[in-house]
Amino acid sequence: MGFKSGFWSFGKGVSHLHHYLGFIFAMVSMVTLGVANFYYKKSTQVLGPINTTFYYYLFSFVIALTVWLAFREKEFNLKASYQGLIWPLIIAVFLFTSVLSFNYSVKYINVSVGSTIRSMSFLVTIGLAFLIYKETLAVKDYIAIVLALAAVTLFAYDGNAPNIGK
Repeated sequence: MGFKSGFWSFGKGVSHLHHYLGFIFAMVSMVTLGVANFYYKKSTQVLGPINTTFYYYLFSFVIALTVWLAFREKEFNLKASYQGLIWPLIIAVFLFTSVLSFNYSVKYINVSVGSTIRSMSFLVTIGLAFLIYKETLAVKDYIAIVLALAAVTLFAYDGNAPNIGK
């Protein structure tokens, strides 16, 4: 039997549970990123964009080290994984650039607009997955992309944009 109620269904085995856990973790990520984006504005006002970025990574390092020491994959072997370390390095470069750029953006624009634009990063992910991993998109995916772009454009537009060429 199992638990079944609308969207949730845990009666089909562990693979379904993993699927739902993926959505739960994604939702936690979305909420915590939204809260963090909200507080970037205050931190940038108090400390400045560079200091905010530095302390963000300093505190993140302490948190990450604690979590890593407690929960790291036991089969991990650093000597055998040197080549694999290129991926976290690439991720770190892009995340650092993202955080620093976002901290500067909220210095000049509303945090609600900056975080909305930042949340459109999924378009880059979709593009890369399409081009590199050859993932396919359904018609509904293209419609969702257009609607998301329209939503960000409407949300970001404040009516006071400069007239270019006049």
